Amino acid sequence: MDTLVINILNLELTLGGQDILTIPKLSVYENERIGIIGKNGVGKTSLLKLISGELNAEKGNIQREIDFTYYKQFEESKQITDTLDGELLSRFHIPKSNENEWSGGEASKYRLTQALSNYQSGLILDEPTTHLDEKSIDLLIEELKYYYGTLIFVSHDRYFLDKLATKIWEVADGMVTEYVGNYTDYLALKKADIVRKKHESENYQREKQKLEQSLIKKKRQATRMSKVSAERKKRNIRPDRLSSSKQKDTIQKNVQKTAKVIEGKLSRLKEVHSPIEAKTIHFSLPKSLELHNQFPIMGVDLDLKAGQNSLLKNANFQFKNEEKIAIVGDNGIGKTTLLNHIFSQGEGIVLSPKVQFSKYSQHDYNLDDTSNLLKFIEKKSDFSEKIIRSVLHNLGFKPEQITESVNNLSGGEATKVALALVFLRPANVLILDEPTSFIDLPTITALQKLIKDYPGLVIFTSHDRYFVESTATKIYEIENQKLKLKNNRD
Repeated sequence: MDTLVINILNLELTLGGQDILTIPKLSVYENERIGIIGKNGVGKTSLLKLISGELNAEKGNIQREIDFTYYKQFEESKQITDTLDGELLSRFHIPKSNENEWSGGEASKYRLTQALSNYQSGLILDEPTTHLDEKSIDLLIEELKYYYGTLIFVSHDRYFLDKLATKIWEVADGMVTEYVGNYTDYLALKKADIVRKKHESENYQREKQKLEQSLIKKKRQATRMSKVSAERKKRNIRPDRLSSSKQKDTIQKNVQKTAKVIEGKLSRLKEVHSPIEAKTIHFSLPKSLELHNQFPIMGVDLDLKAGQNSLLKNANFQFKNEEKIAIVGDNGIGKTTLLNHIFSQGEGIVLSPKVQFSKYSQHDYNLDDTSNLLKFIEKKSDFSEKIIRSVLHNLGFKPEQITESVNNLSGGEATKVALALVFLRPANVLILDEPTSFIDLPTITALQKLIKDYPGLVIFTSHDRYFVESTATKIYEIENQKLKLKNNRD
């Protein structure tokens, strides 16, 4: 029999007067590996804090049978080496320099080593792949596969979820829904659910239409009979025709009664909405931005340095118009430096004269403006209001949010606005540096579609390999001071 380690009953969490989570019942068993997903701000981290005991709910009960080590997404690194797994530190390639000199990835790897060195029967991880490159993510996955305990983690990395999760908890609308399997299994179940809801919606529409048509028919019939009855009452009815008149009155009442029954059925008919799917956006670049050069960006004998550190030597490449180019490689290998060098048309970069860039950087989400969202973007875009609304809708904005002030947006919403602007500014080449950092899974999926729909050249970096593999038409890797074509889907 499976051993219960966490049991949540009738829990209600409210923060700042806002209802965050309502959980009638939720259980965790020994050695389960639970991946938690959901949009930003829905309560995923709050759920982790509840399970760890760091946060208490106003109502309900959480029964804990084991202790958890809790890795938080944002926390300062403190060097404590005497209790750390030295082998894991070495495999993560963490330098022995002062923590103030570490990159974001090095600090994350150090804190992960701390969490994994402090062995408990339970382990909670909040976005553990943030700032990690592919090799570090693979190493973390391998380490966690040999962790013999209960693992609960929040992640927007689909590869990480697929490799580790045996269950998925989806947090949405204040509820937690459990799906058995990994992320791919979850997607299959969600797809089947969408098909079922579409079928139910079609059945609802058919039944509603049938009842409405029947009601109209009965009401017309009752109206005609009522007119006939009224005309007869005006005339003198002979005694031998009285019984016939009464019979017709009875029929009229039956028709009216049937109409009322149909109205009752209509009022009780449960409305089923068909799932709303993201539509393809037909971007249309103006003629002034059309590129006729087949290769609008080229690198010719490019040498790239960061200070005294050589990143690329004698690199040559041609980026074809309308391609979706991914640049991958380890942390600190030079991906961001290369993007910035292309953007600034540094030495060794040859651009077509008509190239016009729109660029997104990892921290482009500080928006200071009192305009509403629609007006804010219209001031910076040549696209129609219809296209602007479509892009915002695909990124998860509701119609009422489009009229809200930009400076009232949350950090996650501001990030999505910054991403929307990349596609909506006048440009024909997009550059996106780590656009998948700090955004949720629905936004990542929407971003994939926007990149695919965009008619110009797109160059981007990301450590999310599912995003890279499903979006890029060509993948280049920086390794050993060379830019190598990793794949070619032409």
